[in-house]
Amino acid sequence: MNFLAVFRNITLIDGTGREPIANAAVAVRGGKIIYAGKAKHWQPSYEEDVINLDYGGKYLLPGLIDAHVHLSRSGEPDNQFKVDDPDKAQGLGSMTLKILSNARRNLAAGITTVRDLGGWNELEFAVRRSIQRGEFSGPRLVLAGRFISSAETGADHSKGMCRIADGVEEVRKAVREQIKNGADLIKLGVTGAALVEDDIPGATHFNEDEIHAAVEEAAKFNKHVAAHAHGMDGIRQAVRAGVRSIEHGTFLHQGSDVIEDMSKRGTFLVPTLKASSNLVSSDLAKVSRRIVDKSIRGDRVKSLRLAYEAGVPVAMGSDAGTPLNRHGENGLEIYWMQQAGMKPMDALVSSTSLAAKNLGWDSQLGSVEEGKAADFLILDENPLDDLRRLADKKYIRAVFLDGKLAARQPTDSYPKAILAKDCLSVMD
Repeated sequence: MNFLAVFRNITLIDGTGREPIANAAVAVRGGKIIYAGKAKHWQPSYEEDVINLDYGGKYLLPGLIDAHVHLSRSGEPDNQFKVDDPDKAQGLGSMTLKILSNARRNLAAGITTVRDLGGWNELEFAVRRSIQRGEFSGPRLVLAGRFISSAETGADHSKGMCRIADGVEEVRKAVREQIKNGADLIKLGVTGAALVEDDIPGATHFNEDEIHAAVEEAAKFNKHVAAHAHGMDGIRQAVRAGVRSIEHGTFLHQGSDVIEDMSKRGTFLVPTLKASSNLVSSDLAKVSRRIVDKSIRGDRVKSLRLAYEAGVPVAMGSDAGTPLNRHGENGLEIYWMQQAGMKPMDALVSSTSLAAKNLGWDSQLGSVEEGKAADFLILDENPLDDLRRLADKKYIRAVFLDGKLAARQPTDSYPKAILAKDCLSVMD
């Protein structure tokens, strides 16, 4: 994209936590932001090949980042993979299409970057390669590969997603395997799971030397570890071992010392409130009662509130793909974070610049600032007045990825120069 595109007549919410800027302009060349601020201060060096996009006072913010999804699941109520003949070409093909479809649902909803924390038989890497080649539109995919698990019941529940590893050397080997496959980070199952019927969420599954081995091995390749951890003992060991983020952190409220340690270390909390919120507010006829009983939403809310008040960095993660938690509705996680006690702007920042920092991509994206990727979400109304608008497609006007229009309302028309090859409708 060699032309200059200027987004005019917008209110800019830049993703840094700064106050919105009315009457703003954002200029983009080559997929990068070259100016963002007051329109009256924009002084282009030349006016050749300029495309002016007047948005009539709408709201422009960074594309959202979801730091915890599962693209190989689509919200099935039993939390099981739905694959016919999983070991045959037909089954592999159907799952590949499912992963791609879920990725595209995220993009159409303004989620321009997703972090998949447990794929399926490495098919997510094939989908990413296809998106990167331009064969299909899709969000930026940050992939963990297989969820490294100890030999426990959850691993059997999630065949194709898990890689069982027991003992320090086996954990090291499992980490190397994920990196060999192209993983951007490592996902480690430190405790039991709430969404597996026979699992005990509070139980610790790895010893501290095993967790430390995973962190140490990942660091050799400049990768970090995301720790699935509900129980306090597992959270404490994971933080002490140096993981980058605690996923879920359900019983974190039981350890004020660990909350303080996370704040000092900069260890992220990814609270995944939407996964449990959906289970207490939806039709549960097909969801196991044991899973519902273990959703323990109140503990997650309390843990997030205490961590937030203590200055622990929080990144948005919806856990999309879990029971009744569908891709494309991810933005509701930001609303639930506000309901748990976060200020609206802070909840939004957790899905933009802070989420990018969690991924280690904050120098490239996560805020509308000069030099960063032109990933934008444009809304008809101010999301800070009601964060549910971030998950309501009737408010989404357009989604841009690298400065190109990737999703839009079907009635909108744009110059061909800025249309992506495969532009999605946000009404799909």
